[in-house]
Parts: sequence; structure tokens; C-alpha cells
Amino acid sequence: MGLLRLARWVGASVLVVAVVVTVSSRLGGSVRAVGPGMVEVGFRPTWTGQTTLAFPPIGEVSSATHRGPVDLRIELRSLDVSRLVGSDGTVDGEEIRRTIERDLRASVWWVILRFVVVGALAGLVTVAALPRRSARGVAAGAVGGAVLNGLLVLSILPGFDADRFAELTYSGPLSAGGEVLGSLTSAGGPVGQRVASLADRLADLYSSTLTGGLDRAPSDVVILHISDLHLNPLGARLARDLATAFDVDAVLDTGDTTSFGSDFEGAYADLLADFPVPYLFVAGNHDSTTNRTRIAATRGVTALHDTAVDIKGLRIAGFDDPVITTGAEVPRAERVRRELAATPAVRRLLERERPDVLAVHNSVILQGVVGEVPTALAGHLHATKFGASKGTVISVVGSTGATGLGSLLVNANLPATAAILRFRDGRLSVIDSVEVIGTSGDMVIRRRIVTDADREAETAGFIDTDVDERPGLPPGDVVTTAPVPESVETSTTTSGG
Repeated sequence: MGLLRLARWVGASVLVVAVVVTVSSRLGGSVRAVGPGMVEVGFRPTWTGQTTLAFPPIGEVSSATHRGPVDLRIELRSLDVSRLVGSDGTVDGEEIRRTIERDLRASVWWVILRFVVVGALAGLVTVAALPRRSARGVAAGAVGGAVLNGLLVLSILPGFDADRFAELTYSGPLSAGGEVLGSLTSAGGPVGQRVASLADRLADLYSSTLTGGLDRAPSDVVILHISDLHLNPLGARLARDLATAFDVDAVLDTGDTTSFGSDFEGAYADLLADFPVPYLFVAGNHDSTTNRTRIAATRGVTALHDTAVDIKGLRIAGFDDPVITTGAEVPRAERVRRELAATPAVRRLLERERPDVLAVHNSVILQGVVGEVPTALAGHLHATKFGASKGTVISVVGSTGATGLGSLLVNANLPATAAILRFRDGRLSVIDSVEVIGTSGDMVIRRRIVTDADREAETAGFIDTDVDERPGLPPGDVVTTAPVPESVETSTTTSGG
């Protein structure tokens, strides 16, 4: 009998928790006036704590601002344009921030109270609907629902940090991505300014719905980093759309633009012609000598091998992959040997050009030159990577071709990836990693603010690895290589078996 009662008690408790969580998620929010807009503020249980700012239809941004299993969701429902825009037709950002901060504080406390009350009512009604309930059980249900929701809300407070929006995720249509992310600049501040930091995010997004302008300093240079198109025409189209949507200053392609080494692949270069901005090309191991020549001759394309160009004061150097794997299979050990043998040639390029950025295809080649250039960019891994070594920040972008032409022939949601890189005063300051699945234009963007701590860290262990890959397909096994010795002999060959 004791076990039966315990089982009934556990079952009833689980039911109460489930109903409280479900009902509170739907009814616990409240639409309140926050600044010049009507905003719904609510709490939703989730596996990982985050704050979400939703602005239909331009998308939403979220960031892991706390550890508690709750999503603090703030969604714009309507916007009073007459309050947002002054009599002179401009947006007063400071006034918007002041009103949002004031209204947001009051709204959050009101929604906390409502969330707890809804939990109490849900717990009360659920227990009252159970068979064999008692007045004490009904009261316990109400108290339990209130306590449950109270604990969920309180779990947000320890360590809550709105400044974590320095690393955020955006989801929404491609056309709005540039405006939204451009408005979300990083802001510092002590714990007492958390609500103010959150108000800044809201104010910037309010402004972006009207101004649509990127918040960038005159010295900023924005580069679209793509790689590993592998003949996929959708990848080339995506690169063109991203270059326009994000108002970039140049496109940097770090190779494996083609795949098999056949002469007919050269026609793919026509898709890269006449981009709206300069198109910089560094060849990869799947780009044959013939196809490298064809791409380099395309209108608007600049081949960067062993040279450098200036983009609005940002100096970018490139070095083609010294290995070509289209003619015959090259064992991994031999590929690594050729990559590392090119170290002296890469060093001479850096000494001669003194670039801010070095672009290569395979990051293995960077082992002997870290510390000699502020930023290095690569592809090849078909995965997004970030790290630093000896003061060199290294950013690897995944496959913009969604691993290639083969992705068009299989039923798989393989994301096409790219990176929007923002440089300020010659240093990489922001990385917006873009993932697009399919052709609908919906995308996810994850922002990373590059800090001084990032630059000083030793987190680029991935440059000691190489991968097996077949044309147009994802890479396979990973092999670890030894760091390049200082005394390695030069080898400037640009072709391989």
C-alpha cells in the first residue's frame, strides 16, 4: 500500500510539473509597452539558458546569457513609428535607450509576478482535477506550481550577463541578416548595468527596423570568406547574395572551388565573374593547374598566389595549396610533407608584403608561420574552426558549397557555410559565421567578438591536423601531424600527384 501511494504521489507530481511548465510557457508572458513598441516578455523552460530577442519578420537573435534552464524571450509585437522617429525624421538612439531601460525593468518584474501566479493557478487546477484530491493536496499544488516557476525565474539571476551578446546566434531571412547583426554591437559594463546592456540591444534592433544601416566605423573593412564551393552552383549564388546583403568590401575564396580536375569544370568560373566587389582567389588541392588558370582569368577575379592586395587599407596576402590531388591520390603523409615544405616560401611572402591577413587553403601550412601575421584564414576542413597561436588569430570556414555538387543528389540537409569578417584598424574584430540550408534563404548566424584574450590564447590545435576528403564529399579521417621544424627546406612546387 505504501508503494502504491508513493507511485500515485510521484505520478501526480510529474503531471503537475508538466502542466505548470506547459501552461506557463503559453500564458506566463505579458505584452507590455517597452519604449516605442509593444513587447511580449515571457519565460520558457529550455535545456540551456538563453535570452532571445525576436523581431518578426526580420528574425531573432539569442545568446547564452545565463545558466538556468530558462529562455527569457522578448518579442516585438508592434512599433509606434511616430514615437521612434523624431520631428526631424531621425532616430534618437539615446532617448530610445532611456525609455526602453525604464520600461524593461518594470516589465520584467511584472512578468515574473505573472509567471509565478500562473504557475500557482496551473498547479491548483491540475490537482483539483485529480481523483481522490484533498483540500491540502489542492493547496500543495498551488504552492508547488508557484515555487516551481519561482525557482525557474530565479535560476536566471546567478551570473546573468547581457554582454554575452558578444557571442550570439541569429536566425531569420538572409535579406535581414546584415541589418540585424550590424545593429548589435558589443557593449561592456559591470553587473549593475545588465538591464542597460539588454536595453542597448533592443534599441539597436528598433533602429535597424527603420534605418537598415550597418553600424561600422569608417576604418572597418568587411570581408566575405568562402571556401570549398566544389562546383555547387548554389554556393556561388549564395556567395553573391551574401556579398550584397552584408555590403562587404571583398570576397575571399580559399579554394577547392572545383573538384575533379576535368577541363569542363573551368566553365564553373563563369559563375564567379563580375561580382559586385573584388573577388580574391586562393587555390585548393582540388583545383587543378588548368582550373586555377581558368578561374584566375575570370573577369573580376584576382588570383592571390604569392602576392598581396590592398582592400581599403587592409593588406591581404595569399598562397595557393602546394598540393594538387585531382590527378592521382596523394598519401596523407606526402601531402603533409609538401605543405610543410612550403613554409620558407610563405615566410618570404610575409616578409616581403607585410600583410594583415594571410589566406591559404589547408591550415596545416600555417604551422611554421604562426606569430608572423596577425590573422590567417583557411578552408579545407569542411567545418568552422577558430583559434589562435603565438598571437596569430586563425579562422577556418566550412564548405560554402555544402560539401559540393554531391549535396544536390542526396536527401540531406547539409548546410552551406560562410563567414562575414569585420576588420577594424587591420585587426579581425568580429566573425559572423553563416549557415544556410536549402534555397529558401533562411539562415543561422553565430557572432563572435574577437577579444585580446582570444588573441593571446593557444587554441589552434586544429592546424596540426589534416583530413582525407574525396571530391565533392565531406572529409573523412583526421591525421595528426608534427609541428614544422624551423630548419625545413624550401619547396615551391604548386602541383602534385
